[in-house]
Amino acid sequence: MRTDVREGMRVFTADGTRLGTVVGCGGESFTIEGGLLRRKAFTARYGDVVDVRGDDVHLGLTRDEVSPTQEDAAHGEARRPEAVLSAEFATPGELVVPLAREEAHPHVVVREAGQVRIHKVVRTEVRHFSVPVRREELLVERVSEQAVAAEGPLPPEAVASARPVLEGLVPFEAGTFVIPLREERVEVSKTVHVWQEVAVSRYTDEVLRQVHATVRKETAEVEERGEVLHDGPVDGLHS
Repeated sequence: MRTDVREGMRVFTADGTRLGTVVGCGGESFTIEGGLLRRKAFTARYGDVVDVRGDDVHLGLTRDEVSPTQEDAAHGEARRPEAVLSAEFATPGELVVPLAREEAHPHVVVREAGQVRIHKVVRTEVRHFSVPVRREELLVERVSEQAVAAEGPLPPEAVASARPVLEGLVPFEAGTFVIPLREERVEVSKTVHVWQEVAVSRYTDEVLRQVHATVRKETAEVEERGEVLHDGPVDGLHS
């Protein structure tokens, strides 16, 4: 920041008031001179500078927090210069003293007031289903010879609907027969669909804000010394 401050740059305080112009740069601080009728000198450190934009230097201090130079602090108001209107006797003379005042001009700037972040989170939940399934079971029954003889031979039309007999059986010969038993199992397939939507809308709301700004203005104080003739009151100036 030291190399950014140069002589001739305008200096502003933290409240936006123009303090003056840089008239000298030292090793650790720089000198500012300002004022319309009465010149004032201030001293600021390079560490007090918060921003430099173009030819403007912005301090992080208010006007009351800026330190005056040692010369101004020692003399104060005692060294106020006096201007004497010199003119010949009986010659009308006029002295114009300009009085300045500050005007406040509020303006609107756009800044970020906040943020809204929306995160999509995946959650896992367990769904329970009750699904009826079927399974085959093997029932083995032994039928005695007497029961078979009691039933007697089946009529031809009932032979087709009778219980089937395993083929390939040979009397007095060992054999193995495989009877498969089947069952139903439940398989779950998943599909994706939209169950809810979140709509985010941004709108502009206009509110009325009350702002306050401190401005300064200069007034003139008229003092009489000796016998002075005048029309109207001395303090007839508009304040």
